Amino acid sequence: MSENQEDNLGKALVPEEEAAAEETEKVEKPKKEKKEETLEQPVWASVLTVLWLPAVTLLFEFCFSRLVGYPFSRYTVLLSLTGSALITGLVLLIPKRKVRMITFGVITNILTVIYIAQYIYFRIFGTIFVWGSIAAGGAGAVVEYFSVVRSAIIDGWLGILILLVPSVLYWPVIRKFMKKIPVPGWKYTLSVIGAFLVAGVIGQHLIVHDRKGAANPRLLYLSEFSQDASLRTFGLLPTMSIDFRMNILNIKKDEKAEIDVDDIEIETMVTEGTTTPEPTPSPVPTPEPTQAPEATATPTPSPTATPTPYPKNVLDIDFDLDATDKTYRHMNEFLSQREPTSMNEYTGIFKGKNLILLTAEGFSGYVIDPELTPTLYKLSTEGFVFNNFYTPIWYVSTSDGEFVETTGLIPKSGVWSYTKVAKNYMPFAFGNQFQALGYKTYAFHNNTYTYYHRDRSYPTMGYTYYGYGNGLDVKKTWPESDVEMIEKSIDYYLDGSGQPFHVYYMTVSGHLPYAWGDNQMSSKYKNEVKDLDYSTPVKAYIACQMELDRALELLLQKLDEAGELENTVIAMGADHYPYGLQPSEYNELCGKKMVDPFTRYENPFILWSGDMKEPVVVYKRCCSMDIAPTLANMFGLPYDSRLYIGTDIFAPEPHYVIFSDRSFINDKIMYNAGSGKVTALVDEEITKEYVKECSEYVSELFYCSTHIIDMDYYGYLFPEGVPWMPRKKDE
Repeated sequence: MSENQEDNLGKALVPEEEAAAEETEKVEKPKKEKKEETLEQPVWASVLTVLWLPAVTLLFEFCFSRLVGYPFSRYTVLLSLTGSALITGLVLLIPKRKVRMITFGVITNILTVIYIAQYIYFRIFGTIFVWGSIAAGGAGAVVEYFSVVRSAIIDGWLGILILLVPSVLYWPVIRKFMKKIPVPGWKYTLSVIGAFLVAGVIGQHLIVHDRKGAANPRLLYLSEFSQDASLRTFGLLPTMSIDFRMNILNIKKDEKAEIDVDDIEIETMVTEGTTTPEPTPSPVPTPEPTQAPEATATPTPSPTATPTPYPKNVLDIDFDLDATDKTYRHMNEFLSQREPTSMNEYTGIFKGKNLILLTAEGFSGYVIDPELTPTLYKLSTEGFVFNNFYTPIWYVSTSDGEFVETTGLIPKSGVWSYTKVAKNYMPFAFGNQFQALGYKTYAFHNNTYTYYHRDRSYPTMGYTYYGYGNGLDVKKTWPESDVEMIEKSIDYYLDGSGQPFHVYYMTVSGHLPYAWGDNQMSSKYKNEVKDLDYSTPVKAYIACQMELDRALELLLQKLDEAGELENTVIAMGADHYPYGLQPSEYNELCGKKMVDPFTRYENPFILWSGDMKEPVVVYKRCCSMDIAPTLANMFGLPYDSRLYIGTDIFAPEPHYVIFSDRSFINDKIMYNAGSGKVTALVDEEITKEYVKECSEYVSELFYCSTHIIDMDYYGYLFPEGVPWMPRKKDE
């Protein structure tokens, strides 16, 4: 090749090499700049994507706990960090930065909605909603109470604003900041998330080995869901996840409760010569308006003659101690060995009489007054006067309140227990019991008849049921009128036929909100209470309860006109205390500060018969769960006392007042499961072993009641039915 040809070839190759070099530089330059951009980011900025959700979740949990008055525990921190870190790790797997950023924002918004919705629900019902409530249509039920929801939003505006802060900040501020931040390196990301997960493993290890107290973390986490106790122990999101695992997926460990009582604190009696330390209820008639000052102990009415010594209230049941199903076998063993209660001087005292049983919405005995509520005053002072009666609040507020009163069972947390038993065999339900005796049996409710699925549960309990939208033609207001319910229902059973009757009423006039504009029953009696020395919410509460008083007045009048007054027993308990009042307002109503977890649940049980000549004062500690077995005994109905969780109030055997968090009161102690504090009620040594035995006994009662509901235990125990209620072949 000539020299000129080589020069020309070299000149031709130079542009090609330069072009290739330039192309290589274009490709490599962004990579270099990207690497430099990553290196320029400060460490704290690089890990913002990792820390955002854990930090927000902890903020939500802390604010929510303060808003509802629950503790912020170490388990809340550990479980919340674990869950949020796991979600963060999944989001970081998304390759596109913009999608990751949007996903973080959406999750933040979802958390905001959950916490605000739960906060509003808690303000209305005093508890959180569970997955079972959503599945059962609970969300639609809340929407039906639009004025109640609106009032809760208005009253809780500050808490709602606080919970809105993360979402409000994310999109205009945090989003733009995070948009500029690349994902930190895989090693760094995995190490941070790994640290959170290790903390979670440690947390779960601590939980499953923590058996301290009746409602201990291990029990709540592995075996038995209790929404309020779990919320107090673990926080909101962990409680919702446990609820989903146990009640939706049915993943839980079936084990006998073992309780560690080493850390409990036992207080001896502080007041010599009394049986109840302050500030717990004192076993003397309480001052008016709760009880009448003239109500004093008197000789009891002449009871139906029964043999002495009294026999036990039991049926001839063959408990299969070799059952193949371990749950049935466990229940058979426990219930067969449980001490039954004895018949007593009140057994059969009301036999053959009519029974009208009421569950009063949001009722408190502190509204009883001889001038404002004269009929309530009459019924509460001229019948049986229970001076140490409690109405614990349960998981599904009103529905569980009436479930406890009418079945004598503990409701199951995480489900609507009354709906759950709608498919069960319920031979001890009063509707079924009295129907077998030839009684007319009706149930009435003056709100939407399908609410809480009462259209399913009441027929199972043996009632012909009428509610608003199903034959009870009351005027649609909020709340509806109890007086009008009596007016529209009375002719169903006071028809002149002479046939005995048992009627159940679920009232609604006492429902929250307690305000003049949103509660028409409160507005109806506004003039009667306007001069009382109370705040507006307390006045409004008293006013709406006056509607219940007028309804009872009308009921007595109609019974008298029909000649049935002296042959009728009226029994009334509350579904729950008026949690629609703020704690300070409830203290105002009661005239004292509720300084312990039990006093807020003090409430009357009205038990009155038209032929009683003198009141009978009862000092024994008892509760709404005892209403059903007590009435069964007094009406001489056949039942087995071992199959009720509650106890006949007049039976001499040991007695328990049980609360949803597994706190309890018996003849010797008051046990606060939340604090682990035990207060002695007797002047004798209380040992930790005794507390342990009592706590484990209460845990067994929770276990058995849950499976009576879940596994149709009465149907299993009586495959052919009981004599008064034979089972059909297809049941």
